[in-house]
Amino acid sequence: MKNHVDWSPRAGALIALLAVALLSGCALDGGSPETFFARVSGADAVESQLDGEALAQRKSSMRRIRRDLASFRRTLEQLQRHGKKSGIERFERFARPFIEARVDPLISPASPASHPELRPFRAELLLSKAVLMHQMGDVRTVRRTIERLASDFEAMGSMLVLYPTGEAVTLEQSVARLRAQTGES
Repeated sequence: MKNHVDWSPRAGALIALLAVALLSGCALDGGSPETFFARVSGADAVESQLDGEALAQRKSSMRRIRRDLASFRRTLEQLQRHGKKSGIERFERFARPFIEARVDPLISPASPASHPELRPFRAELLLSKAVLMHQMGDVRTVRRTIERLASDFEAMGSMLVLYPTGEAVTLEQSVARLRAQTGES
């Protein structure tokens, strides 16, 4: 019994078209075995990856993490208000690794979150992190975060962002509020 594949004319044309595309692609790049992504710089590859659905998902993820940080802030306020020292210590043991694993990679200048459309979300995460770290008494991290906000977004002071309290203000106003709230200059 022979294996017989009955190719329709449409399938044959598709295979021929793919073969021509592959051959012309190899001819255009001089026979280089490198793939497209190996030839594209890292920044360009990230930009191409953060289009459409990937960009929308990243925005959604950053919003969700911002909401998580707001919940953390409210939880810490409640624990502090009720004088729950052991609860505060346990909460901080949870919150710090969360920030290191989920927030810090997104606010890193080298992260895909540096995409132009994600800048307001990145600034909001930095603001939220600074407010939470201030509540946890981490003065050094607050100072570094404020410095990052000032340097990374120096030319974007008029960009609207959501301050951790939920109010939409310019980034410049947000940094001023953050400095007043934390006592950092």
